[in-house]
Amino acid sequence: MNLIDLYINAVIAKLPQERKADAAEELRAKINGMLPADPSEEDVRKVLQNLGDPQLQAKNYDTRQRYLIGPDYYDNYISILKLVIGILITVMALVTVLTWIISPPDGGIVQFFTDLFTAMVGGAVQAATWVTVIFVIMERSKVAIPPIQAHGWTVDDLSKDKSKGVMIKRSDVFVSIFFTITFTAILYFRPELLSFYYRSGGSYAIVPIFDLERLQDFMPLIIIIALLELVISIWKIINRRWNLSLAIANAVRYSVGMVFWLVMLWNRAIINPDFASEVSQHTRFSAASIDRSLEITVWVIIAATVVSWISESIRPFVKLAKNK
Repeated sequence: MNLIDLYINAVIAKLPQERKADAAEELRAKINGMLPADPSEEDVRKVLQNLGDPQLQAKNYDTRQRYLIGPDYYDNYISILKLVIGILITVMALVTVLTWIISPPDGGIVQFFTDLFTAMVGGAVQAATWVTVIFVIMERSKVAIPPIQAHGWTVDDLSKDKSKGVMIKRSDVFVSIFFTITFTAILYFRPELLSFYYRSGGSYAIVPIFDLERLQDFMPLIIIIALLELVISIWKIINRRWNLSLAIANAVRYSVGMVFWLVMLWNRAIINPDFASEVSQHTRFSAASIDRSLEITVWVIIAATVVSWISESIRPFVKLAKNK
């Protein structure tokens, strides 16, 4: 495939399907009109270089009206929006169902479907709001536009191997988004679901694992950490490959998260102080043994947090060094 075909294909790659053929024809006529009668390869290179970056050239042929999210981000915005809304709607539905199973309030089936609908709509609205805000900020700050290169576009970029570079697995990013949204939604809306359950009469009673009042004090920071994780995840999806800026941002995110969770877990700051004694009343285990098990669990989580921070913060830099 010659340079002209490569250039045209690069220009029409992101155009809507109904515009591709006309845009290709118009652009080819424009290029031919700029070339001499019997052009050499050097003539072709000069013309294409003068036309500039194909992605910038594509904007001359894209007649779609632009709104809040620009063309470089729109496809990723829609895919992330669907993913986050789907996850949050599912989580809110499950939380509502579990809440009714554990402690069914008055109102019957009508109230149940009212609560279910309200929770799902509320989750969808919040998801759409935060994803949109994040994309608007990222677009305005230009922190996540991989196509525009700092050194400027050249004709040689057309034939470069696009597989080079340290790729980021989208599946890993989606898993991270799923667990971040799920865990944050449960902590924010129904932290009491993370409890020890026991039968009391005809229904369930609970002993919360967390000190719910202390947890509320930490909630603004929990939301900030979750949003930071979502920002980095979206950046990964848009960028598709590791670079130094993204690796640094990723390390900062993990460092902030690690410090925050260590503060929350150190000396069991958010753990229900009465958990062991209350659970022992409904099991054959002593309060001391439950407390020891809880202490071990907390230290295991702390160790896992530190190991995860070291691994996830350093790994992108190692990959970049090897690739370089």
